[in-house]
Amino acid sequence: MAREALQEYLEAAGAEIRWRRARGPLLRELSDHIADQAAEFQTQGLEEGPALERAVAEMGDPAAVGRDLDRLHRPQNRWGLALGVLLLLLAGLLLQHLAARFLQDSEADAYFRRQGFGVLLAVGVLAGLWFSDCTLLLRRRWAAPAALGVLLAACLAGWLLLPWYDAMPVCTYLTLLMPVPYAALLCRLRGQGGGAVLLGGLLAAVLPLPAFLVPSTTAWAVSAGTMLLTLGGAAGLGWFSGGRGKALLLAWGPALALGVLLLLQNPGFRAQMAVFFHPQRDPFGAGFLYLTLREGRIFSDFFSSNACDYFLAFLARVLGRWVFPAASGLLLLSAGLLLRRTARLQSRPGKILALSALLPLVLQAGLYLLFNLGWSPFAPLSLPFLSYGVGYLAVNAALAGVHLSVFRMDSLLRDSAGTAPLRPRPGQWALPLGRGTLHISYRPRA
Repeated sequence: MAREALQEYLEAAGAEIRWRRARGPLLRELSDHIADQAAEFQTQGLEEGPALERAVAEMGDPAAVGRDLDRLHRPQNRWGLALGVLLLLLAGLLLQHLAARFLQDSEADAYFRRQGFGVLLAVGVLAGLWFSDCTLLLRRRWAAPAALGVLLAACLAGWLLLPWYDAMPVCTYLTLLMPVPYAALLCRLRGQGGGAVLLGGLLAAVLPLPAFLVPSTTAWAVSAGTMLLTLGGAAGLGWFSGGRGKALLLAWGPALALGVLLLLQNPGFRAQMAVFFHPQRDPFGAGFLYLTLREGRIFSDFFSSNACDYFLAFLARVLGRWVFPAASGLLLLSAGLLLRRTARLQSRPGKILALSALLPLVLQAGLYLLFNLGWSPFAPLSLPFLSYGVGYLAVNAALAGVHLSVFRMDSLLRDSAGTAPLRPRPGQWALPLGRGTLHISYRPRA
């Protein structure tokens, strides 16, 4: 009878919870707290059955509890952020079309159709991941390692089976997605000591190494930089034992040393750095490009074949040099607002996961801007949502979709990893839910 009463209570409460994805986790948590209260009654001398019946009876009206849970657990859809991404996609489509027309490109219509397909694909990817359950990466122990394994295996397969010009974008795209499962893996290391922090830092430098196969030092730098910043954010939140300063030192020290060593062992990167610091020594190749960009001497025939990488420089040629400070201001403002919203997420795992999806977009935009000014040794990948290229549109839309999904599922994420389970006080239960706390007091029946 006691178990049947518990089941009926949970069904009555669950009938009031409209968000299906929230219903299961909330009812499991509600059941656990009723069991905890029943255990408390058992310590007072009651038998198991009567203790459970009393705990169920003193929970109160199940419909009222269910309505409170429903009110506090609603999907937090950030429609404004999604609309901003959609406007950027449409603006990029328009600007690419205008640029092709301005340069009198004979294949302008073909480029426009391909970019239009890319925008549609990006919208589909964004929507699919936005309304997916990102908590799967945190709830299933196998999910994050499996996702990283699939990405690494796909990179290796692409490098072995595809010609170089096809393998390069595939490895680059997959490398940019690695920080998300890496962040979920960090959540499994919460509460660990220095060894876990050191391992996380070394993984940040090693996991993106497939980008060196094609090679793309920029993709490695963006992915590894995102992972290290995410690890630093976790350390700053007190994620690991031993103190924040020690955790940051262990996270970044060996990883940065390994990263610098990897870059210095790359002959192509060493040559690129030499030209970057002394462009006048290579006036007919990359040095000429750096000098041209830094001095603002932009040529139409050059940009007609490289508009994808130098889109901001092209706009500066057409509209004026004010394009660069305006782009810098918009980038800093957008990054600041998004980071602020990420910091306001309720759950720490949600903050880490959202940060891992946001930073690749910010770093790509920052490197793109610096390169168009002639002050970045790393070749640009894309200007997120504005640059030409179907692959980058899909990858960046996937990152934005994960970011939106974290906001949407924030109320279902829990900070339980590495912490003691919540226990109700005798006669009282305070359950953190949604954007508030549900307080339940137990009153003995007359």
